Amino acid sequence: MDKFKIGDLVNAKLGNRMMVGTVIYLDKKHAQYLIRFGAAQQLYYKEDQLTPYERK
Repeated sequence: MDKFKIGDLVNAKLGNRMMVGTVIYLDKKHAQYLIRFGAAQQLYYKEDQLTPYERK
């Protein structure tokens, strides 16, 4: 659970699309990250479901 920290931008699958989101919470008990997409949607992801966002 130390691959990402709060504030990191990550790529995560949302439905059938890859989206960029922000890590906003680390749930160490369940080994999950809470990722926020925009202002209204947020979901939990396991570490292996996320990749670091790289600006191009």
